[in-house]
Amino acid sequence: MPGIDECLLEAMRLPGARGASVVDWTSGLALGVAGDSPGGDHETTAAEAAELARLAAEHGAFAPADGSDWSVTELPVEDLIISNRDSYHILRFVPTTFDGSVFLHLWLARSEGNLALARIRLGEMAGRLVLV
Repeated sequence: MPGIDECLLEAMRLPGARGASVVDWTSGLALGVAGDSPGGDHETTAAEAAELARLAAEHGAFAPADGSDWSVTELPVEDLIISNRDSYHILRFVPTTFDGSVFLHLWLARSEGNLALARIRLGEMAGRLVLV
């Protein structure tokens, strides 16, 4: 089972990967980073991405349509995708048994990356990630 560093290295092997991080969305802190960051500052990017993650994770409007209850360990959102002219940002929530407040952030070049493949692989990575 991979830890943060192994997970980030795997994410950076995805076609078009520009940067990746593991972020705690309650504090906005990057727990690990690899590659580049938009604007050149990993900490600022982590804090800004955490604000988006918090909004999606804490509001019932994004819960499954079947009306089932959800808890902190079972978030209503799997991932968020933000796109702009030249890139995608994918925030993939990591299921954990303790507080569920971690996500993977992948910055992906639109011209070189494959969004569907990146989503699938991030989901696999999130399922295997071991946080110590």
